[in-house]
Amino acid sequence: MTRTTRRGLAAALATLAATAHANLDVAGIDRTVDACTSFYQYANSSWIAATPIPADRARWSTFEVIDQRNEKVLLDAIEKATKSKNVGGYAPKSPEWRAIKYYQSGMDLNRIKYWNTSPLREYFDRADVKDAAAIAGTLGFLHANGFPAGFNFEVDPDRRDSTRYIVEITQGGLGLPERDYYFREDEKTAKQREDYRKHVTQMFRLLGDSEEQATRNATAVFGLETELARASMTAVERRDLEKTYNKMTVAELQALAPGLPWRRYFDALGAKDLEALNVSQPEFFKAVARLAAERPADWQAYLRWHVVHAAATKLPPAFEEEHFDFYERNLRGVQTPPPRHRMVLRTMGGPFGEQGVGMALGKVFVDATFPPEAKKRALDLINNVKAALADRLRASPWMSEETRRASLEKLAKMDVKIGYPDKWRDFSNARMGEGIFVENWIYSNQFDHRRLVARIGKPVDRSEWLISPHMVNAYYNPTSNEIVFPAGILQPPYFDAKADDAVNYGGIGMVIGHEITHGFDDRGRRFDKDGNMRDWWSADDAKRYEERAKVIEAQYSAMDGVDGVKPNGKLTLGENIADVGGLKIAYDALQKALKGKPRTRIDGLTPEQRFFLSFAQAWRTVARVEFERNSLLTYQHSLPRFRVNGPVSHLPEFAQAFSCDPKRSMLPDAATSAIW
Repeated sequence: MTRTTRRGLAAALATLAATAHANLDVAGIDRTVDACTSFYQYANSSWIAATPIPADRARWSTFEVIDQRNEKVLLDAIEKATKSKNVGGYAPKSPEWRAIKYYQSGMDLNRIKYWNTSPLREYFDRADVKDAAAIAGTLGFLHANGFPAGFNFEVDPDRRDSTRYIVEITQGGLGLPERDYYFREDEKTAKQREDYRKHVTQMFRLLGDSEEQATRNATAVFGLETELARASMTAVERRDLEKTYNKMTVAELQALAPGLPWRRYFDALGAKDLEALNVSQPEFFKAVARLAAERPADWQAYLRWHVVHAAATKLPPAFEEEHFDFYERNLRGVQTPPPRHRMVLRTMGGPFGEQGVGMALGKVFVDATFPPEAKKRALDLINNVKAALADRLRASPWMSEETRRASLEKLAKMDVKIGYPDKWRDFSNARMGEGIFVENWIYSNQFDHRRLVARIGKPVDRSEWLISPHMVNAYYNPTSNEIVFPAGILQPPYFDAKADDAVNYGGIGMVIGHEITHGFDDRGRRFDKDGNMRDWWSADDAKRYEERAKVIEAQYSAMDGVDGVKPNGKLTLGENIADVGGLKIAYDALQKALKGKPRTRIDGLTPEQRFFLSFAQAWRTVARVEFERNSLLTYQHSLPRFRVNGPVSHLPEFAQAFSCDPKRSMLPDAATSAIW
């Protein structure tokens, strides 16, 4: 990084630090831009121009700002404990003790180098399969230990009976990010396919294969993955809740896909008495079984590859660096590896902090950052936003009374979780922290797998959190009809208990509205108040809803793409509906909060202007082209600039706040896309 870039980043960080208490970055507003035609640029372009992307990041945004702050809280607590003789005073084998010992193992490069790949010997040996029966047994064994080869095994609430857990098997087993990477014909994707083959070849070389053998194995892997990709649903097709719900017995699965002995797979997995499951993509599993019967020799290389692929970032630097070069540098544009501590913390908790000791990390975080008064202020915000949607449902001109009543019942029953779980996860039968880094990762996977298998067919635990409290995220869970806001996102600049209402409602209020609206987006609306997937809409209401949703789909599909890739309005439809609806009801909630209060200008800005600016600045982002390209191809969220400019074009209140001509600033079809 050059001196100029370092100075630019330091300045950007200083700006963010100065606004740590959820105050608007008024200096970041670019008044040379017309707010009415490109509000994202108006609110953010000065900041964007002054903000370089850190070399170890694919993007830099508000999310990364908060995440970096949260990471420091965890790091300070862990490092303080690691420097003490008794691991910070935590009891041996307590959740906190396991988290700290796991972290220490990830930082101990000497031990990682010394043991090399020897802890994986058993898994490589099991990859030496000769027939379909051996493939089935090995897949079960690998899945029980956290190696996601072939396809994915999950245990989730049954969509049609949300009171019980059910096994679900879903398509997977690909090394490229998404099935279309195997078939897109543009020059960029073709080059990435070739680079992927080179990457797989190099990983086999690192395992000790000769040049010839490594090349042959990589060819077998790529060929098998291409066939799996060919049988896979597209990202848009996977959004179809009906087509991905195919409940059947194990015997029926065996008849559907006879090439693989499925009972042997489930026995090896630890689910010997399994009776029924959901087969999400039947055609895919027909292909898995056929390929197992026809090409067992290719599976030897394929299974071996997916062992080293899954474990690469827990192995010596040569494996870690090779993995980084393809998956981070090539696909996401990241220039340099992140600090080791960040990689270790990510490994410990999984992508959402929900795996292994991620919840223990969350407990450490909550103790340091989330006072009771913050929880109360957040609950007030949520209640106001829920009330705003209720008002819109009552006033909806196109909805029948029957559907309106059911919608209001669903909204009223929507559960709210804030900050952290009331009941923390039990780690008494875990082993994390007792081995070297890759072993601790496997122990973590085993712990999670045992927890999943133990609940097959059991009543759903509705107190469970699907994300750790330290993560910068939030979610709506349709089978529990709940919205969840971890302490990790309830931080400045998204949320500050000391900030004015306009800023909080534009920041976290819109996020709250987004998650609530997910209960009524094109997929969420198919679940009733109890979390069961069923058709509770009248036929006419469903038709009117779909007509409005098509306007939003067309709007986002018409936006400018990146590097030759256009936005896919079908793929991002649910998130876009949630963005549009979320902004509307957050605005309405602000009006409720301001009722009877002085409408004070701050920095010359009305509360309404501050609301919209807070919303736009919450999504400010600088990102690498490679990252944005991959996002357009694989993510269900739109790019940040679309997430700002798209929703404001649906709100006449925005046009009024910034004195815009509605004919220029409003979506022409906004009236017919007014779902809420």
